[in-house]
Amino acid sequence: MSTPELLVAHFDPGERTRLAAILRDAGATVTEVVDGSTALELAGSQRFDLLIATCMLSGVSGFELCRRLQVAEGPRAAVPTLLVADADDPYVRARARHVGAKRVLFGSPTTIELRELLASDWNSVDPLELSSRTPAGAKNDRLIRDVLDGTTGEDSMMSRVTDPLTGLVQRDFLALKVEEECKRSARYGQPLSLVALEIASFDQLVERHGKTTGDEAILELAGVLLCESRDVDVAGRAATARFHMLLPATPIEGARVVAERIRESLAGRKLAVESGELPLKVRIGVATVPGGTRQTAEELVREADADLASAELSPDGRGLAVRGGKPVEPLVPKARKPTRTT
Repeated sequence: MSTPELLVAHFDPGERTRLAAILRDAGATVTEVVDGSTALELAGSQRFDLLIATCMLSGVSGFELCRRLQVAEGPRAAVPTLLVADADDPYVRARARHVGAKRVLFGSPTTIELRELLASDWNSVDPLELSSRTPAGAKNDRLIRDVLDGTTGEDSMMSRVTDPLTGLVQRDFLALKVEEECKRSARYGQPLSLVALEIASFDQLVERHGKTTGDEAILELAGVLLCESRDVDVAGRAATARFHMLLPATPIEGARVVAERIRESLAGRKLAVESGELPLKVRIGVATVPGGTRQTAEELVREADADLASAELSPDGRGLAVRGGKPVEPLVPKARKPTRTT
């Protein structure tokens, strides 16, 4: 039996070293990388028997890395991928199914689990065979079990709240979360921010280069949002080429940092077209509700979208624009009618 060639992509140096050491002791040859971009580059020049990657990676997220390795040709083609996530999350499961992962492990994989991985013939395993770890008490609830297992049938909960192309939450569910967090912000006095993003001239892009290129642009942006979001953040597709990222307990300064990280991650990304490559042009806007301010979800979304609309694409050709954003002005309470006394 030949020595299995494994690629381990993990942002944490200690955990990456631990995983690689266990796999090497079990007889595998392991290549370690810290970011998704390097992993994608290596997979393009060398054939690996299995990729183990964390969902959150810089450059290219683990989700996007997995997706690209399932559709690419040459050495990259169909590299079996196992994703590692910090916590058991039904949205992670749904995204993993969407991108074609073979399996998801939640938490830090144990020595026994890693040795079992090497004993498996991953080329014969159907995609999306997920870990059976489920929270206690969920076994007897069919709906919860379907969500945790990532069931994707027409009547499943995940199919109703997840955008089928990107794996992010869809518009209606996103609107519910914005409304929920606005109420939470008003009640508990915590700030709430919303980052709005839109692919510039998307209709012209599709008209000139086709729907496939449009989908690639959408997936590139969605992958960056997955990479840059925290566990408590909610990233969703608000329209065809527009996305919103909801940032609970985040003031305007923190939202600007997130917007800048997204801008830096998008910088230099190209879309492959018949004539060569095109820059991915994205506008970004920010709005914030100060803590304790009673504000409607519609007001917050309108402010973020307005900030986005006023962002001008940079003249340097990168096609990226970020507005600074301003806190949403508090609503002026309506004057109460005087109580009639007798």
